[in-house]
Amino acid sequence: MTTGRPGEFPVWRAPVEEYPELLVGRSSRVWGGLRALRLLVLGGWLAVTLLGFIGPGLSSPYLLAYPVLLVFSAWALGVGYGVTLFVLSCVVVVALAAAQAMGLLAHAGPGSVISAAVTLLVVMAVTMVMTLVLLRAFLERYAGMRQLHSQNQLDLQAARARETDLRLLADHLPGLVFECDVQGRCLYVNQRLALFFGKPAQALLGTPMVELLGGGTVRDFTTYQSAVLRGDVVEFSMRRMAPDGVWCTVEVTLVPRQAADSARVVGWYGMIYDVTRRENVALELRDKATHDTLTGLPNRLLFHERLDHAIRNALRRKKSVAVMFIDLDNFKRINDVMGHATGDLFLREMARRITGAIRTIDTVARLGGDEFVVLAEEVDNPETAALIADKVLNALLQPMMIGQEKVSAGGSIGIAMGPQDGDTGEALLQAADAALYEAKSAGRKCYRIFNAGLSAAPETGGFSRPAAL
Repeated sequence: MTTGRPGEFPVWRAPVEEYPELLVGRSSRVWGGLRALRLLVLGGWLAVTLLGFIGPGLSSPYLLAYPVLLVFSAWALGVGYGVTLFVLSCVVVVALAAAQAMGLLAHAGPGSVISAAVTLLVVMAVTMVMTLVLLRAFLERYAGMRQLHSQNQLDLQAARARETDLRLLADHLPGLVFECDVQGRCLYVNQRLALFFGKPAQALLGTPMVELLGGGTVRDFTTYQSAVLRGDVVEFSMRRMAPDGVWCTVEVTLVPRQAADSARVVGWYGMIYDVTRRENVALELRDKATHDTLTGLPNRLLFHERLDHAIRNALRRKKSVAVMFIDLDNFKRINDVMGHATGDLFLREMARRITGAIRTIDTVARLGGDEFVVLAEEVDNPETAALIADKVLNALLQPMMIGQEKVSAGGSIGIAMGPQDGDTGEALLQAADAALYEAKSAGRKCYRIFNAGLSAAPETGGFSRPAAL
């Protein structure tokens, strides 16, 4: 349909030409059928006209086919064909009336000829007007439906393009993305999830997600699945063995998928993210923060954590713990004379020896410089602590070769028992430091056990030997 200038009657194309899908769709057969239809209508019109001229003229009942042909041609072939046939039909009616009035055709009175001609012309005019009005309304409605259909097609194409983009994005996300129905069966999995489980993505469709997770997580995952089907967003982490046999830690997020027309849950989306590398980095950072970089032993921070925990455990179980403060001999001379690299080598060797001399349940830490400390748990009496200190001293006294030079080591040890000598980590370390000062005053290469006669030296922050023990 096209329109002219404002106020002009619209110009209508043939419905089959503008909208060929009205008949059989867009194909070459449509145009072949259209030509046959034109010939059929034209042939019918010529036959009716011929019968009118060779018959009784306007009295011929065949002329009643004109309105029918006008309606059919306008609907099937377009307004142009209908208007053309209408004009030709009017000309024929007038010609028939004139021929009958002049006696060229069957004789009829003038009154009857004019009446019959006017009646037929009015019928054809009314038929043509009604056909045009109805056809115009139909084509306008059809044009609106066609436009709506075109818009729907565009929206559908845009939705499909968006779905393609989202699937492409999901395939390149660093996580495992999937979609499940209410039974937990996979409706979609991205490529990373397929690679993680070592199967083609198509082969995973229809597989219950609980089977893919497998192992001891099945019962827990069923609980999470029930929660997401109630409409909750669920987040949890778990350990799982990957197909390559490596255990990994994953974080899982489940989000309910609701129906488009209601809040009814019809499935859920999920994302699994492998956080093993992140956990390893966190553990590595914590290890660096809690361990001495030179010797690999626990540092002051970690030792205090273990000491506080050991004291609380000893108080609860009515047991004892021992803290041994160790100060190495000759470290300053080795470090100054032989260099820092040799001093570092010396400290690492002393750390190894102390670790080898204590029990597996004990903890040795480096507080800084040449100061080490040992935490011995489940020590029943000071004599047991003294046996451990003896082993440490013997290990430290063994000479070591640094390059071509034999270096003698050794050390002094102060021992404090908790919670008797202190019910906090700080108090227990102060007591062990006081005993260490006593061991140094006694000539080094020995140990001393703290007793109540030792007191702190406020001016130095350390501890001094009392006047009498």
